[in-house]
Amino acid sequence: MKGLHVPGLATAKVENGQVSWTRYYGFQDMEQKIPVTDSTVFHIASISKTVTAAAVMQLEAMGYFNLDDDINRFLPFRVINPSFPATPITFRQLLRHRSSVTDNMDYLLPFWKNEYQGADIPLEMFLADYLSAGGKHYHANKNFANAQPGSSFEYSNIGFALLGYLVERISKTPFDQYCKTHLFAPLEMHHTSWFLETLESHRLAVPYQYSDSLGRYEKLPQGKYPDYPAGQLRCTVNDLAKFLACWSNDGAYAGKRVIDAKSVQLLTPKDMSLGFHTWFMYLLNTETPTYSHSGHGPGISTYMLYDPFSKKGLIILMNGELSDYFEWRKLIDLLWKS
Repeated sequence: MKGLHVPGLATAKVENGQVSWTRYYGFQDMEQKIPVTDSTVFHIASISKTVTAAAVMQLEAMGYFNLDDDINRFLPFRVINPSFPATPITFRQLLRHRSSVTDNMDYLLPFWKNEYQGADIPLEMFLADYLSAGGKHYHANKNFANAQPGSSFEYSNIGFALLGYLVERISKTPFDQYCKTHLFAPLEMHHTSWFLETLESHRLAVPYQYSDSLGRYEKLPQGKYPDYPAGQLRCTVNDLAKFLACWSNDGAYAGKRVIDAKSVQLLTPKDMSLGFHTWFMYLLNTETPTYSHSGHGPGISTYMLYDPFSKKGLIILMNGELSDYFEWRKLIDLLWKS
């Protein structure tokens, strides 16, 4: 941690559908010398997308829609790629980052750099302004790829914000409240929230960026994003481990069915040739590949992965920045064997 300039770290191991251990290192607040503990709440960044996908799949399992349905059946504004107006955009495409909905960095980067200090932008307003023709921040060539929906991969935060909004529309419940009722409560994730306002400030891990030129850590503000279902979730490592334990146990937790087993197998099948959704493949020094998702932001680095065969899983949450793949690989391999 010292060599990689990581101020604080929490990690958890999942085995056989249960949290087998958690460990804590360093500081959640360096200035006040507050150590990372089981109550420290981390910003998990893009790992949030796995939770959003789980919410989508709960509704799919209940028959509200099929993954290959046109999303416009459920929206109050139309979302089409202007270069391919006859090709529908589907739930499956959004889950697989193949929808042709792209991240316009000119507009979004100030939010992701924590530079935006204005009022919260409601999810519906943000997406309508961005995705519907005539919207205040609609740019045909920047907000959509010049590729037919379904034809090519392009990682899309806006796509997952749209999935969160679709959960909201279909369930007739605000997205954050839907997750609280249908995921966080049954999984006993009592220190998890999409919004800062509902969390105790003394629990929050302070984001830090290390300055090589100054030779010191710089404290960063807590981020808030209008595309929040794509990357704003905050939780303790133990809470996230309960989610991973449930997912790795085919959607069951503490004897309760939380997510349909078919949904787990559809997104993260044991037969990886079938194609997978939201999660990515990660090759550990193990007999089989693992599924994983990482998260990065100013002062944030996170990783979550699991093996669908052994049902072992690992979570690492940091309040510092680590982007080097080989350093991540060494850290993951070290903790996987613990």
